[in-house]
This record gives sequence, C-alpha cells and structure tokens, in this order.
Amino acid sequence: MRVLLFTLISLLYIQSNTFAQKVSVNLLANEKRYSDTGYQIREVIDLRIVKSKIGEVYGLNGNRQEVNFRGNLDQLAFQFFDESIKPSKYDVQAVQARIIQLDLHEKVSSNKSIYEGEIQLIISFFKIGNFAPVHLIDYEGSVHYRRSPNRMDMIENVVNRVFGSGLDYFDSWMKVQVMSNRNLANKVRLEIIDHAKISHQDTVYYNPLRPLVWEDFSDKPKPGSRFNAAIFASFSIQGKSMVESGAIVQTVEFDVYMLPDQSWVRNRSEYGLNHEQRHFDVVRIVADRLIHRLNNLELDPDMYEATINDAYFDAYREMNRLQDIYDKQTRHGMDTFAQEKWNNWIDEGLAGKWEMIEQALIGDQ
Repeated sequence: MRVLLFTLISLLYIQSNTFAQKVSVNLLANEKRYSDTGYQIREVIDLRIVKSKIGEVYGLNGNRQEVNFRGNLDQLAFQFFDESIKPSKYDVQAVQARIIQLDLHEKVSSNKSIYEGEIQLIISFFKIGNFAPVHLIDYEGSVHYRRSPNRMDMIENVVNRVFGSGLDYFDSWMKVQVMSNRNLANKVRLEIIDHAKISHQDTVYYNPLRPLVWEDFSDKPKPGSRFNAAIFASFSIQGKSMVESGAIVQTVEFDVYMLPDQSWVRNRSEYGLNHEQRHFDVVRIVADRLIHRLNNLELDPDMYEATINDAYFDAYREMNRLQDIYDKQTRHGMDTFAQEKWNNWIDEGLAGKWEMIEQALIGDQ
C-alpha cells in the first residue's frame, strides 16, 4: 500500500507540474541583415492588452500550455530590430514601432497526430520627429504552420518568422516611399518666385520700370479726410509644395501690389505722387527683407509651413510699422526736408542697404 500510494502521489505531482508548464520563446536577430538603411527603429512600445502570454499550444502530453516571452516583449523586439538593422551614417529617420496585436492559436488536426497553428501580428510604424510621432504604415501579417507533437521548437521559429516578415515589409515600404513620401522628407528646399507681373485695371504690380501714375488712383476721395491722397499697397505670398528626391520643395511666390479702387487723390502734383510712390517702395523693401530671411532660414520638415507663415506675419507687421513711421516723420509728405531724407533711405533700401530703415524701426520702439 505504501508503494502504490507513493506512485499515485508522484503521478499527480507530475501531471500538475506538466499542466502548469509554460513555453518560453525568444526573439533572435534576423539572419537577413538590412544594411545601409535610411531608418533606425529607436523605440518599441507594447500596446497589447494582455502581455502575460501570446497564446496556448499543445504540449507533449496533449495538455495546453501558455506561450510567453523570455522577457518583456518591447525590450526583446527592440533588440531584434536593433541587431537586424544596420542604418546608414547619414540622414537616418528615427522610427517608433508599436506592437498592437500578437496572438497565437493552435488546434488538433483531423488526423489527431498533427497540430495546426497560426500566429498573427500587427505592428504600427511611426516617424519620430520634433512633435507627436507621425503614422507611417501598419503591418498586419500571419504565419500558418503544422507540427508534430514533439516539434515544440517550431513555436519559437514561427514567432521569429512573423516578426521577420514585419520588418521585411516595412523595409520594402521604406525603400519605395523614402523619395516621395512627405512624412519621410528629411529637408526642405525653398524656391522663391519673384518676377515682374503685368498690371491691369484692378491691380498694379510693383515694377521699378513702371512707376505709379495718378491714373492708378481710381477711388473717390474720402469725405472728411484731411489728407490729399491715400494708397492701398501691400504684398502677399502663395505657394505649393512637392516631394522631390526625399526633400520637400516649397515654392513661395511674392506679389507686391497696389489696388487702384482703394487708392485716391484730390489734388495731383509730382511731389505728392512721389510721396505715394515711396509708400509702394516701402512694401517692396519689406518683401525683399522677407525673401532674405526666408533664404537664410533652417527649415524643419515637421514645421516648415509654420516657420514660413511666422516670417510672413512678422514682415507684414514690419510693413505696417514702417509705413506709419514714414508718414509720421514726413508728416504725410508735408515736411519736405524729412521727405527728401526718406527718399534717400528708401533708395538705399531698394538697393539692399537697409541700415537706415532698420535704425528707423529701432528708434520707433
């Protein structure tokens, strides 16, 4: 009786221990190395709801056993990617990988001697930049397998195969997209468009060869205004962008103009026309200064549009300030000495010498 009792207890212990046994797998670096890539996976985040296991398989005795990793999946996956990828030394795109789903399912085949399984993986890849990561592409893949009961090693093999397929998919996508996808652009190239345009009845475009004439002032004088004339002069920018050879090419087209139907005059004189022309010249100078700033900006692909817009609005405010200073110091042209001084300053400014213009802006602060 003692021997039988001991045997029974031993069998129960063995059965209990076998049922509780788990299958632990590891991620191993892909034998296929990805060399000189334009990207590097810098971060892996495991977003699975259940992180303790990836599924269950059948053990040698037919019992179901949990499958898990020999460590945290985010750390193992990062090591897997890091050892599989050898990035270029230049212009490497930082990438974040988010593991959304990893599920392993296994069942007994119809002949009862083979197990059939499937592992499913979903990874989302994001570009890491100066702001929130930008979504690039998702990999949704699966690997099907058949194994005999004693081929437990196949579990680790298929886990590595599905991760290898995910990396292969992403690498292929990057090679196709890197030269044309806006999210992957690593630099910005500005193309400034600033050429003379033909004026018409509604708009007079700035042209040094075509100075203003009083006929350009077609609006009626404003009742109650104490001024002899008024001009509506301004500038605008517009543009479009495209991706070329991995760089964003942003065109910025300038228009410096005056609107005849919002400009008017009471008593025409050559002196008065010069004063209004100088208002128009001031706009041209401000536009030239903006072009100079844009050509010297370091533009980040993640925020280049905001940077250009900020520069434009700064220039627009500078234009309004400079017009006010000009009118204030010349007393709207009534001070002939000050007018002559500003004529010289503006001529210098049109030639690209902005020292006196800048002093006027600083002195008004």
